[in-house]
Amino acid sequence: MRFNTFGIAASSILLATASAFALPKATEIFPDMGLGYNIGNTMEVPGNPTGWGNPFPDAAYVKAIKDAGFNTVRIPCAWDSHASNGTINAGWLDSVKTVVDLVINNGMYAILNSHWDNGWLEDHVFDGEGYDKSGLVNSSATTVAAKQESYWKQIATKFAAYDEHLIFASANEPGVNDPWNGGADNGQWAFDSKRMTVLKQFHEACLKAVRATGGNNATRIVVVQSPRTEIDKAPLLSEQYPTDPAGEGYTMAEVHFYPYQFSLMKDGDEDWGKMFYYWEDKTPGNDAAHTCSGSALGSKKSIDNLFSGLKTRFYDKGIPVVIGEMGAIKRLDLLSGDNLKKHLEARAAWYGYTVASAKKNGLVPCVWDTGDEGDGNFTIIRRQTHKYQGKVGDITDVETLNAMREAYGQAALPGNTIDSTVKENTTITEGDMALHITYKTVQSDSSEAGTMRIDINKSWSQYVAISFDMRVDGESAGGCTDLTRDGCSEYGWASVSLFNMSGNWDWKELSLGNVSDLTELKNYKIEFGDEDGQLAFTDLAQVNAIGINLYGTQFTGDMYLNNMLLWKADGTADTLQSFDTKKPKLEGIATGELIKANSTGDWGKSAIAIAPTRIAANSKMLVNVQPGMVSATFNAAKATRGTATLMNSMGQVIAQQSFEAKAGANEVQLSTNFRGPAILIVKQGSQKNVQKITLR
Repeated sequence: MRFNTFGIAASSILLATASAFALPKATEIFPDMGLGYNIGNTMEVPGNPTGWGNPFPDAAYVKAIKDAGFNTVRIPCAWDSHASNGTINAGWLDSVKTVVDLVINNGMYAILNSHWDNGWLEDHVFDGEGYDKSGLVNSSATTVAAKQESYWKQIATKFAAYDEHLIFASANEPGVNDPWNGGADNGQWAFDSKRMTVLKQFHEACLKAVRATGGNNATRIVVVQSPRTEIDKAPLLSEQYPTDPAGEGYTMAEVHFYPYQFSLMKDGDEDWGKMFYYWEDKTPGNDAAHTCSGSALGSKKSIDNLFSGLKTRFYDKGIPVVIGEMGAIKRLDLLSGDNLKKHLEARAAWYGYTVASAKKNGLVPCVWDTGDEGDGNFTIIRRQTHKYQGKVGDITDVETLNAMREAYGQAALPGNTIDSTVKENTTITEGDMALHITYKTVQSDSSEAGTMRIDINKSWSQYVAISFDMRVDGESAGGCTDLTRDGCSEYGWASVSLFNMSGNWDWKELSLGNVSDLTELKNYKIEFGDEDGQLAFTDLAQVNAIGINLYGTQFTGDMYLNNMLLWKADGTADTLQSFDTKKPKLEGIATGELIKANSTGDWGKSAIAIAPTRIAANSKMLVNVQPGMVSATFNAAKATRGTATLMNSMGQVIAQQSFEAKAGANEVQLSTNFRGPAILIVKQGSQKNVQKITLR
């Protein structure tokens, strides 16, 4: 047992107290922690745990985690966005306690961490005054460490009576958002031993705070992270391992494992490397270029080498390692048929091998779970029942779960989700198909969005317009879908917009009108440009995505969409999406299926009007974003009642205000504590202005 620099006398008293009530050491706990699971995209959402689409964890969901074979649950958590003047909101601490209690009462270990939370700590791992990725001067490391100590003292005090089944984790991925190629001071972003000294300071601030609260916290296990939680940065952590006032044996180390080409890459092959859809021998025919094998990161060989290195560096010295996050996305929109089946089989085999190697090397593997079940998801246990059929706790990836259960000697669960997933995503070849989208809001008084999105990542410089066939219909709880009618802002309403993202994912949107204006099946042809009625782009040379949003409150309805074409100046057109093969991405309150386009009951109420339809003018709006406030200046053609709405990226309302607009210039202000990407929508009568912003 070693003494530390806090003073021999004080340390002796603390250690004497700890010895009387000492919890088990990390090496004693490790064998019981088993397979780990993350409640991802939930408690760590800044300001609102449901803001990214997942419901608040309930008893049925947590019991399903236990029943699936997991024995450790990592709870990524935000704190700073729930604090005022340095004090964490008591109600938020109670909410976190609710989730912790559900986990522990099911006999599992809970790892409670401090997650990204707008980067107050994790984006500032440098010494003294420095620059973040946007070039702004930030607080010194001393200030950040003091904040870290204050928050952990409050958290530890709240949970002081809990036994060894509650584990604290100092941070998440410290430094992971650093720019890859230099920064304000070219080269300052290299994570070297100097910056590790700063990270060590942050970890020791956590340890000091937790130990100072006494009781079980004097020897509670605390997890400390390697720089960026990257395995190749683990030597920096081991060389400057934080000093623990409790002495040796009461900490664990943490890394994450997302071998990029296999786990995360999805926007296309790069000149430096290709996406890995397949793994080892799980490949259709011979596609070595897209197969993770040999010495590639994520292969059997690399997994064993990396994990055995962690064992030598940490576990063999009495420090078990938590793989706090690991996983590989499902490429549902990229592959179909046998290729998709082999991809899903490859993922399952990779998960099984990875957790088996982790167990062998003294690591606790915790799989990441997103909750969403669309393209690019990591989800294993269902929780978003408002978007997907089934009940909370259904296993959405039986084969992957069984591969991991086998590594821990657990019996296989029944079911086959790979075949059903392949069937759902397999190319449809019969006849002319169309897209049928169903929308159903789930909140009573807040605007929500349903999104149909097509990812592009190409140049559209040769095109001058887009066209598509569309019909929208539905009804609201208030019985109106026309925003110009009195009372519609207080009751249900719905409107439709065409949007694109181009350049550096810059958002542009054009209103297509209220649902009441779109009930007849028509062909819409919309020119590209900056004039009224045209769809603007930041950069046609790099179009990232295009899609259609339906915004609504208390709305249930349908959209029928077909034949999206891109037009050239010479009058010829290329097909963007015929919907004959597979569904595009559907997000938010939108779900859908492919149907036969000639099904008169489902597809069309009238013949398609071929003449191009001009879209209502979209007036300009100037937006000013200040900390805690957004103001918008706009012109109104006449005096009318209006609403200003701020929505987060999931289409959920975070601020809303009604106003009376006068003819001419107007200004409206909204206050919010939300931080991050958002959309501002200002409506006056039939006019709507939309702008994507970042709240600070």
